[in-house]
Amino acid sequence: MSRPLRWVVVVGGTGVAFLIGFRLGVWDPFGWLPEKDSDRVSAAAGFGGAMAAVCALVGGWWAGGGEGDSLRQRARASGTSRVTQTGGGGSGPVDQVARADGDSRVQQTAAGGGEQQPDPDAAR
Repeated sequence: MSRPLRWVVVVGGTGVAFLIGFRLGVWDPFGWLPEKDSDRVSAAAGFGGAMAAVCALVGGWWAGGGEGDSLRQRARASGTSRVTQTGGGGSGPVDQVARADGDSRVQQTAAGGGEQQPDPDAAR
């Protein structure tokens, strides 16, 4: 699902969450809210707003991509070759694996302060 469509779902879902919360508050099945209609509507609007805020926060996390953009770099060089890779400003995890044979050189840089993951093949 594309990112703009996700945001449409979040906005629509937030509106629906507010309406459900508001209607539940006005209905007041347990009789906890004040008897006066204006007070009941005010309390129901607050409850609906709280439900909509939670829905918007969770939906915003989902529509925005969750934990951030991840970066994966793989490089393999042999002979006298030289490979230089630079990853751009993602804030998510960085996965870098390189293999160089002979006189070759590999340089990988993760720009943007991403969190680097340890290379499982580094011990070889």
